Amino acid sequence: MPLMRRSRPKDRNFWLGVVNGILVNGGEAFLHSGLVLAPFLALLGAPSVLIGLVPTLRVGGSFLPQLLVANRLSHEPLKMPYYNLTSGLRIGSLALLTAAAFFIGPERPGLTIAVLLVTVTVNAVAGGVAGVPFADVTAKVVPHGQLGTFWALRNSVGGVVALGAGWALRAILASDMPFPTNFGLVFLVGTLLCGAAYLVFSLVREPPGEAGVKRPLLRMFREIPGLLRQDVNLRRFLRVRLLGLAALLAEPFYGVYALERLAAPDSAMGLYVMVATVASIVGNFAVRRPANKGFNVTVLQVGFALGLLTPVLALLAGSWQLFSLVFVLSSVGNAAVGIAAWNLLYAIAPPGDRPLYIGLSNTVLALPSVAPVVAGALLSVVGYRALFGVALGLSLLTLAFSFRFAALRAADQAALRAEIGADEQPPTEEHAQAAGAALTSD
Repeated sequence: MPLMRRSRPKDRNFWLGVVNGILVNGGEAFLHSGLVLAPFLALLGAPSVLIGLVPTLRVGGSFLPQLLVANRLSHEPLKMPYYNLTSGLRIGSLALLTAAAFFIGPERPGLTIAVLLVTVTVNAVAGGVAGVPFADVTAKVVPHGQLGTFWALRNSVGGVVALGAGWALRAILASDMPFPTNFGLVFLVGTLLCGAAYLVFSLVREPPGEAGVKRPLLRMFREIPGLLRQDVNLRRFLRVRLLGLAALLAEPFYGVYALERLAAPDSAMGLYVMVATVASIVGNFAVRRPANKGFNVTVLQVGFALGLLTPVLALLAGSWQLFSLVFVLSSVGNAAVGIAAWNLLYAIAPPGDRPLYIGLSNTVLALPSVAPVVAGALLSVVGYRALFGVALGLSLLTLAFSFRFAALRAADQAALRAEIGADEQPPTEEHAQAAGAALTSD
């Protein structure tokens, strides 16, 4: 009986994290950069460069502040209070976006576009601040051998909710509801679901963790080059992730391409959401078991291979119906990369410095978020086919570099055996030897 009582908080936290992910997935379906925000901006008359700016703001705004946040949180045994502080700001920014769609809209399109860009930025930065405590708390409450199941449940069941969101999105956009009221309703539902998600995760009971070293900010920046030189696994991980994210530069324009070049109706955006969601559900369940068993490098490589095929199909598809397969490949590939990347980062990060590793990784990974902006600025000059060709080249390079992950694969297996993420025990001798081997090879 005492053993059962000790397991309850862990189970409770696990399922709160799962429900949080389910609600986030549902909410994000109504706030999708490429399938909702991009068409909304296009209907307002926004130029391509601003449409490409949206995913940059969402990714860059989320990633950039994380290194500063990590420095502030590394020595704190509890991280949840910092997550809770951001929830109101995130909900407020989404509510303002919804109000702009309802009450400003095309009557003052410049103002509406400005409000969207500002609210997207505020929401992204607040989400970035929350991202470090979220990731650290997750590593505390979910054992490494259950992370595949944890992410798959969040994404798959959340995908079912997003599938319903796709039906609702399609029905709203295909209805007689005038623009921009239809998009305002879409934003409202997304705001409610995301707000509920933030509230649910705030109920997690965080156990105290191993406190890291308290570093002055300048000292932390001075130590980062040495860390990257010493930790080969981290360096190789960041290199591949940088290339992989840069390869997504064409994603915001797939939906717009279907509208402009393949004569897809507006309601096709809802269809694409549904198709992508079903594919994501299948993909998450497919990679769950290998991820749980320490084959995250293989999962990552499969995801990159599917990412390579995505622009190929975009170049070959001749109808908007066939073009839906582009979102299938993209969704499955992104699902695989998303699960494997988090698990691998947890495997190589020392518990005390985990916030630093998370913050450093996500801040560095903000750099390729400018790629869609550059793509949007050059789109009118180079055209869609050249843009998809660049994405293909970057995807090929990403996949090639991912085959230099032998030491990272060993660290993943060692972390699984040690279950560092489950109980915060010191590394075993086997794990220390694997880490030492990784640090001395290149």
